[in-house]
Amino acid sequence: MSPRTADPKARRAQLTAAAAQVLATKGVRDTSVADIVKAAGVAQGTFYLYFANKDEIVLAVAESVAEQIVQALTERLSDPGQPAVERLRGLAEVLGGMTTDPALSDLTDFIHRPENQPLHDRLEDYLTPALFTWMEQLVRDGIAEGSFHVDDPTLAAWFVLSGLHGLELAGTTTAELPAALQAATTLALRTLGATR
Repeated sequence: MSPRTADPKARRAQLTAAAAQVLATKGVRDTSVADIVKAAGVAQGTFYLYFANKDEIVLAVAESVAEQIVQALTERLSDPGQPAVERLRGLAEVLGGMTTDPALSDLTDFIHRPENQPLHDRLEDYLTPALFTWMEQLVRDGIAEGSFHVDDPTLAAWFVLSGLHGLELAGTTTAELPAALQAATTLALRTLGATR
C-alpha cells in the first residue's frame, strides 16, 4: 500500500481550516499543534511540512479571515460608478452586517477575546494596508467626483480608518456595532466635506 499524498495547497487549506475550528473552541493560547493535527486527521510530521510552528498557522488563519473580509468589501464596494458617499456608507453596512451573520459574529467575538490578542494583532496587520488602499482610493474618487472636499486624501483616509478603529478601542459591543458604524460614517462624511 502506498502512502496517501495530498495536493500541497489542499493539505495546507485542510490544516488551516482545522486550526480555525480548534482556535475557535480553545483560543490561541490553549491550542496546541497536537490539537490541530488531530482535528485535521493528519500526522504531526505532516503539519511541519507546511508550517514551522503554531504561530505560523495562526497567521494563516488570520490571513484567511482577512482575505474573506477584503474580498467581501471589494466585491460590494469597489464599483467606481457608484458614488463615493454611497460606497463609504456601504462599508458601514458590510462591517455592520458581519454582526448579523452568526459565523462571522462568532469569529469577531473569538478574535476579540483577550487570549486571542496575537491573532487579532495579526489580522489587523494584514487588514490595515488593504483597507487603507481601498479607503484612499475611495477618498480620491470622492474628490474627483466633487463629493469630498479635502486637501490630503492620504491623511483623510487614515483619519477615517482611525475613527472606525476607535469604535473597537472604545469597547463597542457586537450588538452596538451597526449603529456605531452608522454614526461613525456620518462623522467621517462630515470630515470629508461630503456634499450629498
